[in-house]
Amino acid sequence: MRREWLDPFRSDLEVVFAAAEQLVQNYPESLSEHALKQLHSINPLLNDSGHSYIGYIIPLWKQNSDELPPQTAHKLSTACLIHMLYFLNQDEVMDERPDDSTLKLSLGNLYYMDALRIYSDLFSPSSLFWTYFRQYVTDWAVSVNGEKSLDYFKKNPLLIAQKAAPLQLGAAGALLLLEQKDRIDAVCSAVNITLMTLQMTDDFNDMDQDAVLGNYNSFLSHISSALQLTYPEQPLSERIRDNMYSTPIMYSYVDIAYRYHDILASSNSGIPHLLTFNKHLCQTLVQAIEAIKQHKKMLHQGGFHYWISEHALNPQGKS
Repeated sequence: MRREWLDPFRSDLEVVFAAAEQLVQNYPESLSEHALKQLHSINPLLNDSGHSYIGYIIPLWKQNSDELPPQTAHKLSTACLIHMLYFLNQDEVMDERPDDSTLKLSLGNLYYMDALRIYSDLFSPSSLFWTYFRQYVTDWAVSVNGEKSLDYFKKNPLLIAQKAAPLQLGAAGALLLLEQKDRIDAVCSAVNITLMTLQMTDDFNDMDQDAVLGNYNSFLSHISSALQLTYPEQPLSERIRDNMYSTPIMYSYVDIAYRYHDILASSNSGIPHLLTFNKHLCQTLVQAIEAIKQHKKMLHQGGFHYWISEHALNPQGKS
């Protein structure tokens, strides 16, 4: 199936990732190898890298819809990609406490310097870009520090998008380069809805891991609200754990995503690819729920039937 938000931009993505690879190849050897691996792991041209491309593909969309010059779009997209890697490393260290935290944090500073250098080539010191830059990074900092004690999703689902606020820089930057600053608020509000949906899909996929690690998770928040329990709490109550795969709760969660999708559809963002991508995210949530339902159905039919079904789908016994 053709992915309208991605497939028409494959040649542009080749340019962007090649430029990013050239940058990180200049890092010290001990860091460059890891940086290249990170780039390859999120490159949608090499593998199914999830949905992280929303962090750098918006300038390419604007090249298509608003005639942002290709060279400029590629340069801004490259800066956004490198900047996103910085935040991915920060988030991973905070959420997962990996053994290579020192490597990720030190490498992140190299990413950050390169992103700033490219942004500075595109925007003068007096540009409004730097105002948005500061605001989005501040939103991110407040979000990641507050989610240990505040239930953002219950208060307002859009608040969970603040953790990805810096990913709006691609949209704000592209509009400033197009001299369309008056559209920034409307477009970034639309992008914010997609960032919320993206976080919802990530949280649904990560609910088991987040339950163990004690990370904030919007789906666990949603379960708690449905059961009229306080969240976040450590450790999670047994009632929350017992309802992690409740079909009505899962569907009411995806209903929230579709409700905001309708708001996005009625907005005037001027980025048709954004709407298509957000719809894909909503459908991804539904597919995940359907897969869980099917899994539960086979378990209820009995262990032997489940074993036969698993081996029929996976004759080599591989997971």
